[in-house]
Amino acid sequence: AAGAKVWTLVTDASTLAAGDQVIIAAKNDAVAMSTTQNSNNRGQEAITKSGNTLATPSSKVQIFTLKAGKNAGTFAFYTGAGYIYAASSSKNYLKTETSLSANSSWTVTITSAGVATVKAQGTNTRNWLRHNSQSSLFSCYSSGQNDIVIYKLQ
Repeated sequence: AAGAKVWTLVTDASTLAAGDQVIIAAKNDAVAMSTTQNSNNRGQEAITKSGNTLATPSSKVQIFTLKAGKNAGTFAFYTGAGYIYAASSSKNYLKTETSLSANSSWTVTITSAGVATVKAQGTNTRNWLRHNSQSSLFSCYSSGQNDIVIYKLQ
C-alpha cells in the first residue's frame, strides 16, 4: 500500500540513533515484544517477517522510541510511558520504569546476521534481553534462552 511503513532488520548497531522507532523480535520465531507489560516480563505478539523486513505490525506490538541511555554508549527503549529495564539479579524480570536508570540503559551489539545482544548496564545481573520461546515471552536472563533481533522503521 502507498505510504506503508517499512520495518527493516538492523544488521549494524552503528545505524541506530536516538529517535529511531524500533521493534524487538525473536530471531527464530515470528513474534515481537508485546505492548502487554506482565507483572515481571513482556508478552509476545505475532508478526509477519519477509526476508529482512516486517509487515506493518498489529497495534499490540510494542514500538519503542530509542533514547540516549544514562550511561555513555547506551540506548533506552522508551514505550511512550516508560523505559523497559532489567529488574532483578535473582529473577528473570523485565519491567517498565518511568525514570531512566542504568538498569534501563542498554548496550546494543548486532551481528551481520541481525542477532542483537542487548544488555542493561545497571547493578541487576539478569540483564540480557532474550526471547523465551517455551513460555512465549521476552525477559532478562543471565544466560540461555533465544536470540532477539531489532527492526527499525525506515
